Amino acid sequence: MISHLILLEESQDLHLESSRLRSGAKRVAVETLASVQSFSGTSRWSQQSLEALAHQCPVVLATWSKERKKWLTISLLPRCRYVNPTALWNLCRLPPQKATQLASSLIWAKVCNQHLMLGILNPRLKPHPDLRENSFNRILRLEAQYARFFWPRFFEGLGQDLFLREKKKPTHPINAALNYGYGFLHHAIEWQCVASGLQPDVGLLHKLRRSRPSLVCDLIEPLRCCVELTVARHLDDMAETKRMAGHFAEMLEAKWIYKKHAFRLRTIIRLMVESFVQALTGTTPFQPFRLHARDACL
Repeated sequence: MISHLILLEESQDLHLESSRLRSGAKRVAVETLASVQSFSGTSRWSQQSLEALAHQCPVVLATWSKERKKWLTISLLPRCRYVNPTALWNLCRLPPQKATQLASSLIWAKVCNQHLMLGILNPRLKPHPDLRENSFNRILRLEAQYARFFWPRFFEGLGQDLFLREKKKPTHPINAALNYGYGFLHHAIEWQCVASGLQPDVGLLHKLRRSRPSLVCDLIEPLRCCVELTVARHLDDMAETKRMAGHFAEMLEAKWIYKKHAFRLRTIIRLMVESFVQALTGTTPFQPFRLHARDACL
């Protein structure tokens, strides 16, 4: 049985024992692991355990910085194990029209999902603007315009006296909670990109930048609504790190509607990335995540 190991306890002491990764009384066979995500601030890993995992599966070690209000991460990826040269070639050689089409679908899905949420908070909300344009620069400008429209209304719907979305060094707990939740989602998408043979650094919407997985930043856009809904549903727990981490871990295992069927969010991420890979080859159209009205309820 293949498993995805998520470590949430603040203090972890992990070591290898008879081909099993052990922490306290808990043990898991290394060969059954498909990924490991550690959200512990004071983990102690043995050299043997890290070496075994580095040959088995992608490992993401993340620490939440209370001062900077952001995730600090280190990734261990098995070298040349998950390479899909055809997908990488197609991504780097996309014609402008195809690249614009894929970028438009990501932004359009994001806007539709966020507008559906606002409609739940405010039933009198007017229909969303149409962003399906054939100009890449126009798409980015319209996305920025919608962000200025979305965030004040989202915070108002939560009963918060906020007007701006602080991405760097947020001072308000809600903005910090959003950063925290996006980090959970970000790591899951990055692992799936690696598992699908994609290079996370090469994206469509976000330009190449050192130490930034631009493709992950692209693919997260339609899924941001899941974090925003989780924050809205558990507003009272967003000031405490342990409770916040628990809710976002539950978010990844909760079932959401995708392609008219209910899947765990972790599975939806896999299906969406696979759909993106297939769209690169031109076999099938890309199907980003679209929020269902059932899942948008608070």
